Amino acid sequence: MNEKRKAVLTTAAAALFLALVAAAMLSEGSATAAEDDRAKGGSVWGASYFPNVPLTTHDGRTVRFFDDLVEGKVVAVNFIYTTCPDSCPMETARLLEVHELLGDRMGKDVFFYSITIDPEHDTQPVLAKFVEDWGIGDGWTFLTGKEEDVTLLRKKLGLYIEEIAVEGSRDHNLSMMIGNQATGRWMKRSPFENAFVLAKQIGGELHNWKVPTAAPQDYAQAPELRSISKGESLYRTRCSACHTIGGGDVKDLAARRIGPDLYQVVERRDRAWLERWLAEPDAMLAEKDPLAMALLARYNDVPMPNMQLNAVEVEAVIEHLEEASAEIARHAAMGHRRDPLAARQAAHADHHADHAGHR
Repeated sequence: MNEKRKAVLTTAAAALFLALVAAAMLSEGSATAAEDDRAKGGSVWGASYFPNVPLTTHDGRTVRFFDDLVEGKVVAVNFIYTTCPDSCPMETARLLEVHELLGDRMGKDVFFYSITIDPEHDTQPVLAKFVEDWGIGDGWTFLTGKEEDVTLLRKKLGLYIEEIAVEGSRDHNLSMMIGNQATGRWMKRSPFENAFVLAKQIGGELHNWKVPTAAPQDYAQAPELRSISKGESLYRTRCSACHTIGGGDVKDLAARRIGPDLYQVVERRDRAWLERWLAEPDAMLAEKDPLAMALLARYNDVPMPNMQLNAVEVEAVIEHLEEASAEIARHAAMGHRRDPLAARQAAHADHHADHAGHR
């Protein structure tokens, strides 16, 4: 091998060695950076993304959004205001159901945060009273802060709609965000979703199913699906978080619901009054309707929200209340408890018996 060729090969080998060393150093640095990013939920969803703005909790503590509330946690975040006449009370009622389903995991490996979009009115004492009135339990914090900081959080969480954010309006995105900051997984969800579905997503999916189910489940034992009416669909999504049909009046907020039982309510109330109450309860409360005010006083001063039902939807809900009450009454006459679950179980058994008789 001549000297010139040997020199070329030596130079090439040296260059390759330096390249390998540099690559190894870069790889080691990248691995360290990747580990740091994973520890922060990924570079996209970590401290460099979420504003670390100060907020005040309903119990008077000053906290930082990223450092104290979301870093390394599984959370649900929504935006509300305490004087909201329609959607916010329904959101709060539904999340109370989810809170109950998650049980003692709340405040340990699951955290709820409700942030006001009306900080001028919703001061710390106002939020504290709201929490007391609603019976909010451990692991669920209500917060206020500077309006510009709250708006920034709404934008960063994808819960801000520019088109409806006009001055003086409290219209806002009704979605909520659930996420695991440590893994960087975030999902936008409706707070009006089935409470069991939300609890499964927050307590199971976002935790990578680390908590085993209480007992083995088999699809063969799943109940038969049935078609539901428009009225029942509306009842499930708008009413069931606060009311039962045949379960008895509930004033114990630990039982998830707060509101009168609706069994045979169509028979017990004047029809015109009931129709208007379903359509515009906020107007009736503003007018100090005697019955509306009595209900408000009876149920912890938690007002009936305006569910934005049109006339057709009001009639559909009333029809469902009549049908469900009749079903429960029929099974009560047969000796079953006046309980929606018992009635449905009995009706399900009747269905299978009828089906077997036609084989």
